[in-house]
Amino acid sequence: MKLFWSILAVLGLSLAVAACMPAPPPTVSKETLLSSSGFKTITLKTPGQVAAFKNLPAQQLSRKTYKGKDVWVYPDQAFCGCLYIGNQTAYNAYIKTASAKMMSDAIRANNSDDPYSPTASINMLDSDWANDPEAYGLYADW
Repeated sequence: MKLFWSILAVLGLSLAVAACMPAPPPTVSKETLLSSSGFKTITLKTPGQVAAFKNLPAQQLSRKTYKGKDVWVYPDQAFCGCLYIGNQTAYNAYIKTASAKMMSDAIRANNSDDPYSPTASINMLDSDWANDPEAYGLYADW
């Protein structure tokens, strides 16, 4: 009976620890960023639209001229089979939002306790290796 209560206590403790863990940051897709930046979603209705859609570079923003105006288009062949289209203002908003997201992801990765982080070994150095002549194989007392 003691074994049952011990197992139950360990299980309860591990659930409590798991509940205290911070939630992972929400993943934001490129399509969500485009929509929130002002890009409009266009569904393809005619065979001509589908043919033009297939000629666009896949999963890549590109500048095109539509009705005499410069627009930015993003063909989403994998997710919805639709086209995102936006003007220069929407494009600028997207770049600003995507850059902020990329920077916050990089900061979060650099501040993680992951031993495989590219900056983890640099953060663990105790000395100022950049000003240490022995770090470069230069010995001043020859």
